[in-house]
Amino acid sequence: MLFIFIVLVFFVIYKFSLLNYFGFVTYSDAKNIIKDFEKNYLYSEVFLNKEYIELKNNILKPPFTSKQKIDTLIKLSEKLSGDNYTNFSYADLVQGKLNYSLYKKFEMQSKKIDENTGYIKLSSFGENAEKKFFKALEKMEGMEYLILDLRGNHLGYYTEAIEIADDLLPGDLEIASVEFSNSKHYYSSNDFYYGFKKIFLLLDEESACNTEMFALALKENMGDKVELIGKKTKGIDIGQVYKIYYNKINFSISAYKWNVKGKTSESLASYLSKYNNIALSSLDDYIKAAASMK
Repeated sequence: MLFIFIVLVFFVIYKFSLLNYFGFVTYSDAKNIIKDFEKNYLYSEVFLNKEYIELKNNILKPPFTSKQKIDTLIKLSEKLSGDNYTNFSYADLVQGKLNYSLYKKFEMQSKKIDENTGYIKLSSFGENAEKKFFKALEKMEGMEYLILDLRGNHLGYYTEAIEIADDLLPGDLEIASVEFSNSKHYYSSNDFYYGFKKIFLLLDEESACNTEMFALALKENMGDKVELIGKKTKGIDIGQVYKIYYNKINFSISAYKWNVKGKTSESLASYLSKYNNIALSSLDDYIKAAASMK
C-alpha cells in the first residue's frame, strides 16, 4: 500500500513537471493567474474589451491551457492600455530557464563614515525594509548627517518606501499619493522622526519608481536639508506587484501610479542637473560630493 502511494506521488510530480516543461498549466492555475492580474491591474478598463473577453474565455477551458496563450492575453492588455511595464515571463522547452533577477533578496548595509556621518544602503524596499532601517537609525542617533544609498534600487513595496520616508520627515507633511484602478490613497508623516542636519540621497540610472517617489518626497518637504546626488534616475511613475508561481511563471503587474504633491519622477531632473559634468563612477565619488556640502 505504501509502495502504491509513493508511486502515485511520483507520478503526479512527474506529470506536472512535464506540463511545465512543455508549457502547459491546469485550468485552475490559469484561472488563478488571470484572477491575480485582474485584481491588481491599473488599467482595468481593458477587461471590458470584447477581444480581451473572447480570448480569456478561450483560455479558461479545462483541463489545460498553454502559458503562451496567457502571455498573448497579457500582451493584448498591454497593447490596449499603452502599458510598458507589465511583464509575463515563463519557462518551457522553448523559452529555457526563468530569470529570477527581478526578485533578488533585500539587503541592507550600514556603517559609520565618520563620527558625525552614518551610511545606509538599501538594495530594494523589500519586506521588512523599514524595520531594519529603523534599527540602523537607532545606532546613528546623535549624528548630524545621513548618507542613504539608493543606487540600483528599483524593486520592492511602495509601503516600505513610505514608512521609511515617515521615519525621516517631520510630522504632518504629505509624503505621496498612490492611485490604483479603483482607489486612491494619501500618505502623510507622523510626529516621530529622526532629525538630521542634512540627508544625502545617492541615486543612479537604476534608481526607479518607489525610490524616485521616496527621493522626491524628502526633497519637496525638506528642501535644502536634503541633497540628491546623481546624474539621472530611471523615470518610472508606475509601480508593480510581483507574483511568482510554482509552475515556473514570473509576473510583474502594473498596479499603481504615484505622485508627490502633483509631481512625478520628471521633477527629479532639475535637482540632479548640477551633476551632469561631475564624475560619479564609484561610492567614493558620491561620498566626496556629499562631504563637500556638509
